[in-house]
Amino acid sequence: MFSLKKAVAIVGAGAMLVSVAACGSSTSSDSGKKEISFQTWNLKNDKYTPYFKSLIAAYEKDHPDVSIKWLDAPSDGYEDKLSTQAAAGELPDIVDGGNSILYGLAKAGALLDISKQAPDAQKDYYEGAWKAVTMTGNGIEEGAYGLPWYVNDGPTYWNTELMQQCGLDPNKIPTTWDEYFAAGDTIVQNCKDVYLGTTMGYNAEDLLTAGVKSFMNKDHSKYTFNDAAGVKQLTRFVELYKKGGIPPEALDSSWSQAADLFQRGNLVSMAGSAYSADGFKQNAPDLYKKLAVGPRITNDGRSASVAYEMLGISAQSKNPDVAIDFARYVTNEKNQIEFDKKAAVFPSAKGGLDDDYYKNLDESTLEGKALKITLDQVKDGYGSRPAEFTDNNGYKNFQQQIALAMQGKQTPKEALDKAVEFANEKLAQ
Repeated sequence: MFSLKKAVAIVGAGAMLVSVAACGSSTSSDSGKKEISFQTWNLKNDKYTPYFKSLIAAYEKDHPDVSIKWLDAPSDGYEDKLSTQAAAGELPDIVDGGNSILYGLAKAGALLDISKQAPDAQKDYYEGAWKAVTMTGNGIEEGAYGLPWYVNDGPTYWNTELMQQCGLDPNKIPTTWDEYFAAGDTIVQNCKDVYLGTTMGYNAEDLLTAGVKSFMNKDHSKYTFNDAAGVKQLTRFVELYKKGGIPPEALDSSWSQAADLFQRGNLVSMAGSAYSADGFKQNAPDLYKKLAVGPRITNDGRSASVAYEMLGISAQSKNPDVAIDFARYVTNEKNQIEFDKKAAVFPSAKGGLDDDYYKNLDESTLEGKALKITLDQVKDGYGSRPAEFTDNNGYKNFQQQIALAMQGKQTPKEALDKAVEFANEKLAQ
């Protein structure tokens, strides 16, 4: 639900949007009601369906002239589905997605700029959340191309049994990069076939939290993550990999079995989400008893891995005012909190993080500790990966260049220079 996928196909469809605008998905029914469609992403299931049905029913009761059609799409191929829908003039009135997913739609002119359509909406959300939905750069006029919805992040989970076996003190959880890499050296010296983790500089936060000044310049016209601090950080990952502190499987960017490796007892640490603790409790109860949690690794104490979900409004909507109003209803403080309690995520609506639910977490449990750490990170953290840094527009190449550096086929500086050059070329297109 929170993964970021490729967002390029829609750009080519941008020229088609004007000609198909009359084919928008919202309509007026025979009963005279204004109909809008609301598409979520992998949320129609036993856990969330009752919430959305109740939410929609309450809105329709207060707005008898409105009818809402709830759609839901599976995770696989979701971004391609949005591209196809937009190109065919069938984009739902409201679409759910992360900012990288919706960036291509916004650049193609398929989403409304909420800062123009409803400028008063900004006051309803935390500053960081509004910043996350605001996009700018080559080919896109600066604006908020959606409304902030739920927020996610997570702590770092540590296997305390492995820490003890490999010479680490489980009462001293690493929090900075110096401490993290020192822990890796200790593990390599004392344990065989045990790894510190799978983190290896693949993500923007791995660089920015280690001193890189910025991932992009202020006007989003150029990538800048290949500075001296970035080279130094990647060099440390390369050295740790060569020593045996990172599993070889991690070099495959499509590999997604880190949680399995962690549950088998081969990883000392794993960056997870706030709800991973409950998953460990259900799927690996023996491991669960051995776990401790700490914050994401960062030198400045601020998490850079905060992920914001948003609701975009189709530029093709026949009832844009209704679509915006319902999207604001979904994302208001009360409704966000109710959803977030079910999903173990956090609200972007102002006041939501001060709700009593988040003040009374049971920190005697692993789940409570994980939620508390994540709550603190969300309050002060940020999302470091630019919306335009999609798979096809630089992220996949970034991963490939780092993998080559890990294998010793190029230097860390060459890897970052090539990644920046490729991403800048894509940015200029």
